[in-house]
Amino acid sequence: MEDPSFREFLRASNEMYKESDGLYHSLARHYGLSDCAFWILYSLREEGRPLTQTDLCNALHTSKQTVHSALKNLETAGYIRLCSTPDDRRNKQIHLTDGGDLFLRSSIDLVFEIERRAFLRLRPQESQQLLALQHKHLLALRLEAGIILNLKPQE
Repeated sequence: MEDPSFREFLRASNEMYKESDGLYHSLARHYGLSDCAFWILYSLREEGRPLTQTDLCNALHTSKQTVHSALKNLETAGYIRLCSTPDDRRNKQIHLTDGGDLFLRSSIDLVFEIERRAFLRLRPQESQQLLALQHKHLLALRLEAGIILNLKPQE
């Protein structure tokens, strides 16, 4: 029989993760974006520089096909343009267009403001503790999953 405190932890942890994911999904839909397109634009704004498809796949932990499909849709919408890089013509850099920048001002930038205001509701010590505990839990999950997936531990 499982430890009841573990089951309660798992249920609460999963519920919060799913609710958080659902909030971002709702925001993406509100702005007429797929989840992947939302996170691509979010990442471009967060980084403040052009990224490659490989950068995005790594940052979003998403397959190349999923990112590629979302990029094509964003390009068709006129939000981004894909430019070849000098060292690898197949790995394109993603640049925001003027229209994309304007769209981000009325969408992604508002999401950042929501996140900033939510952050300000925590005391500095609470935000540091939250990050530290999330990081510790993620390292433990990686270690345990690595046993099954034959992964090397990461810091």
